[in-house]
Amino acid sequence: MNFLLSINKKYILFISLIITCFVIFFILFKYIFLSKIEFNIENNIISDVDITEPKFAINSENRKILVTAKEGNFVDTNKILLRKNVLFKSNNFIIETDKVIFDRKEQTATSKTSSIFKSKNTKISSEGFDIYDNGNKIIFFGNSVIIIK
Repeated sequence: MNFLLSINKKYILFISLIITCFVIFFILFKYIFLSKIEFNIENNIISDVDITEPKFAINSENRKILVTAKEGNFVDTNKILLRKNVLFKSNNFIIETDKVIFDRKEQTATSKTSSIFKSKNTKISSEGFDIYDNGNKIIFFGNSVIIIK
């Protein structure tokens, strides 16, 4: 008698069903596991930012100007490129812009992007500015609009 004919067909069906389930389980496990690894790799992209949320101050005898941003990159040992939501804030005014070169040693800042200066009764929109003399002097350049209340 033939060996294959002597095996019970129910056992063959049961064993093949179990093997099929294991194969499907391992394929799904491998697919899910690999997709999670790819997702983690995509989310952990290496950033080119040197400083996150940098904070500096320009100090003079008369006032203190706090400087904050979302990102910063070192240009050299003293100069830092500040980007994204750069804010200069003192007791008398606020300046908002997107990119600034800040010099820690000289206590100066220069921007060539659109900027908004706000104080109690004045608002100045310009294409850039230059802060020097320890924050005592600010020059606005480019097309500028001054609104005095």
